[in-house]
Amino acid sequence: MERNSFGDAIVIGGSMAGLLAARVLADYFKTVTVIERDERSERPEPRRGVPQGRHAHGLLLRGQDTICRLFADIRDELLAAGATPVNMGRDVKWFHFDVWKCRYHSALDFISASRPLIEWTVAERVRRLPNVQIMHGWTVESVVYDGQSISGVRAYRRDDRATEKRLTADLVIDASGRASQIPQQLRVLGFERPEESAVRIDVGYASCLFRAPPNASRDWKTLYVVSQPPAKRGGLILPLEGDRWICTLVGMHGDHPPTDLAGYLAFAKSLPVPDMYEALRSAEPLGEPVRYGFPAGLRRHYEKLRRFPPGLLVLGDALCSFNPIYGQGMSAASMYADALQACLEERVATGWSLTDLWRPFFREVARAADRPWELATGEDFRFAQTTGTRARALKFLHWYTEKVHKAASVSPQVTERFYEVMHLLKAPTALFTPAILWKVMTSGKARRNTRRAMDQKASVALRL
Repeated sequence: MERNSFGDAIVIGGSMAGLLAARVLADYFKTVTVIERDERSERPEPRRGVPQGRHAHGLLLRGQDTICRLFADIRDELLAAGATPVNMGRDVKWFHFDVWKCRYHSALDFISASRPLIEWTVAERVRRLPNVQIMHGWTVESVVYDGQSISGVRAYRRDDRATEKRLTADLVIDASGRASQIPQQLRVLGFERPEESAVRIDVGYASCLFRAPPNASRDWKTLYVVSQPPAKRGGLILPLEGDRWICTLVGMHGDHPPTDLAGYLAFAKSLPVPDMYEALRSAEPLGEPVRYGFPAGLRRHYEKLRRFPPGLLVLGDALCSFNPIYGQGMSAASMYADALQACLEERVATGWSLTDLWRPFFREVARAADRPWELATGEDFRFAQTTGTRARALKFLHWYTEKVHKAASVSPQVTERFYEVMHLLKAPTALFTPAILWKVMTSGKARRNTRRAMDQKASVALRL
């Protein structure tokens, strides 16, 4: 590949999606400018433009793999900064559909760290690239259209709107988030807005940091407790750098956790098993819980447009935002970066221009968004109050995936496959292979045998 085959590129937004896009663009463009509203931070900390940064985030393995490919040795850097290695089978204790998933040594290892640490580390790596500039404290007012293509952006200083700039570019990527103004600007420029799909879930969650208590007998690093619908509550604990925990308690459709500590602990105590409450009760809180609300998943179907201004692409939450409780955002951003890299690589290999790049790009990112969107909305639709377009096969899928969860209580093979799908390493169809299907459909007998053996042990213990 010939490096820097194209001219200048601009990325609107320094989110994970924008940073990963900038890293990819740096291999193909002479200059890359990232325009970010927030001021630069000298250390990992939550920032104003990412309110969900104060809550639990999972870097799924699909995202971890891409980030480690784009940034050499970044996993070691995160571990040195205090990130925790987690084995999915050995270190994760997960209660779902009234069963605990079985414990075993998994082939899947991920790292657990705060969103600010991951994002700041990636941003620092991007900043070191010789052809990348990050403009902090600037806001993009609009893209510039010259009648044939997008040729740049108009931007101004957030603290001084009179300070304006017009930046030119051969390619502009909008990664400004869910509140992206591109749909409105398309209409002003004489183009159609993209169709939108919305799935209203009204999720609210509250997170609190704790000092992790020393407990040599604890057999988990990560704890998930999820109520079975129609109950709407759940929670998770993830280990963070600095020997801390972050606990995020979640409620759907208005059943949201409170932000006073007593009410927060009472919400944890209401979960179907006591493990989360008992863990938090013995931990030292490092502040008050903070709340975040998410009304609906939103997907903009740019891939369906027949006309679109050349020189402009859209990705990240500006393209598709999922219910955040499933932790897919950073991994989806990595999949969009992979799609961008594949499209640019094709341009270089064939000698084609960037003029119609939007067509194959939006097709590819739509395919990338399909999997996390279907996984997230499929679970959202377990609640009768959720509104949106339901797939015809949804009832069957709910029936079958419940059986998968129950089979995961006795079958490491089923559990591992479920984790592979959850981490976006395999498509959901991988849950329907003959070997998995057989174990899922025969797991009831295995669970009964396990329960019978446990009852017999208890009976012997009582006699002794």
